[in-house]
Amino acid sequence: MKPNAQSSQPTTFKLTILHTNDIHGRVPQLERVATLVREIRGEVESNGGFCLYVDAGDAEDTILLESSLTKGSAMNAILRGAGCEYAALGNAIPVRYGPQAVADLALHFGRPLLCANFFDANDELVKGLEPFAIHDFGGFKLGIIGVTDPNKAYNTFFNMHVVPADDLLPNLIAQVRTLGAQTVLLLSHLGLRDDKRVIENIGGIDLLIGGHSHDLLDPPLQINETILAQAGDYGRFLGRLDLTIDPASGKVTHFEHALLPIEETIDPDPAAHAAVESERVRVQAIMSREVGMLSAPFELSDEKECAVGNLLADALLERVKGAQMAFVLAGHWETALEKGLLTQGALFAANRSTANPAWLKLTGSQIKQFLREALKAENAARTPHGLRGRAVGMPHIAGAIIRRNGSSSGEVEIEYQGRVIRDDESFLVASTDMEFADFIGYLVIPFEEIEFEVPTIMPEVLEDYIRRHSPLSIPPTRLK
Repeated sequence: MKPNAQSSQPTTFKLTILHTNDIHGRVPQLERVATLVREIRGEVESNGGFCLYVDAGDAEDTILLESSLTKGSAMNAILRGAGCEYAALGNAIPVRYGPQAVADLALHFGRPLLCANFFDANDELVKGLEPFAIHDFGGFKLGIIGVTDPNKAYNTFFNMHVVPADDLLPNLIAQVRTLGAQTVLLLSHLGLRDDKRVIENIGGIDLLIGGHSHDLLDPPLQINETILAQAGDYGRFLGRLDLTIDPASGKVTHFEHALLPIEETIDPDPAAHAAVESERVRVQAIMSREVGMLSAPFELSDEKECAVGNLLADALLERVKGAQMAFVLAGHWETALEKGLLTQGALFAANRSTANPAWLKLTGSQIKQFLREALKAENAARTPHGLRGRAVGMPHIAGAIIRRNGSSSGEVEIEYQGRVIRDDESFLVASTDMEFADFIGYLVIPFEEIEFEVPTIMPEVLEDYIRRHSPLSIPPTRLK
């Protein structure tokens, strides 16, 4: 008898998954990550294995001027240049700039971002997204499903909604299996707590690469036969997950994991660096656009009334039709503005606030409550997480004058059109969502009770105002 013919189907499949999450604009780190990705990919493929680099969201951040000026798309171009093949949608961009920015993220990444649970007002997936991808490694298929964190701001500001991942995943897992996926990877920007819940409640997920909560999992967690990995934040580590998979069942039979530190001694990857330089050229064209002229330097102070604070208050008062006064905090600003020609780059470097114009009716009592708290030196000096290390700063007003009685923490009077306002009077006040947020805490107003202009952000409000009024002189003082 002839011996049985050997099957051409391999008994094991070797796959190395490299992963990052929450890079938040740290471009030098990403260039070094790319060097390791290139080296490991070469090593794995030379040994007959396969390699895939994925990112679990929030590569973008306003701390990086290039990211701020392009509403995040520069970081997606750099991420792609670093060798990343699939990226989940994070929250950094849509929660700041709205769903309109997502399509541009995908355009510059070179393919749709993975997110199955972010829908527009017509219950259609937001443009620039796809719910999953099937990656074919020459016969072995990996299904990659993306999900992102629910945030009530999506509905409040943009009339969008995020469906709970738990509601969609069973059908999505079945769908990718039907399309041939032998193994299922969930690329999640839900955060560790929700990742654990999903794994505990939903079967069929072999691997979960997570983000959003900035957790460093070493070793990965194993819950209900699912491997859960996350690589911290800011590009400090590259996660490496070496898998041995049974092709027949798609189950991981063995894995090894390492968190590789991204040291400054690692040279930048040439391809990633070329992507960085390309984006800098694109951004330079934006930065050089002329906005207007300033007749004097506009100073910034967190401890007293300042010119840039009053400038923003003036811009908001004019922006909101029918507003009687405006108030705003200096914490929207990063730096002062220099005298002379003002470019878009200089303006966006000085003010990177992604807050939206807001307006609502407030009583005299509510306005004074806000100002009493805002004028306290200890409050102005606070650096809450929501401002990324910036101080809250002092309040600034337009359309009225603040009169303090004795000290910065004492009572205040508001003078409007030559008279002191009463506590029971109502005024249409222009401001931003930041001033009413709970992390500021001076006058917390439910966002459902406030009108917003979205996706307009503060640098855009300032740009429009300065173009209309150039050349600009220092605004008069309003704090007496």
